[in-house]
Amino acid sequence: MNRRLHGSILLAASVAAVTFAPFTAAPAFAAAQFKAPEVTFEVTAPGTVTATLHNTNDRGQCWAEAGVGPDKNHVFFGEGKLESLAQPGQTIKTSLTGLEPGSTITARGGCADTSPAGGYELGAPVDIVVTPAAPKPPTGSFGS
Repeated sequence: MNRRLHGSILLAASVAAVTFAPFTAAPAFAAAQFKAPEVTFEVTAPGTVTATLHNTNDRGQCWAEAGVGPDKNHVFFGEGKLESLAQPGQTIKTSLTGLEPGSTITARGGCADTSPAGGYELGAPVDIVVTPAAPKPPTGSFGS
């Protein structure tokens, strides 16, 4: 009976050692912090604003958008087409055309996290004055 009790105590001690041993998990690799894109805006022609957009993330897609007109109607640069979206690590240029010369738009960049974590980050909005149409050069006729 002594052996049986000793075996039971040994089994209980083993279970306790396994149960109460400190747990050390393999290091988990957290996803990098998701950020808004690096973006600059430039008036490149009368009625045209071009965004240079860099997606610094290792995932997701980034875009440029603007509030246009007196009601700040929401529009996407490049009409939101696939080629106007910066993929991870990519830098692109995309334009917004047909803007009213002399008007002001409010533009910003944004990135959507396409991983299971989801979410999005938006950059700070900036106001951009759209260059008015350039004066037409003289034609040279009738003293012009």
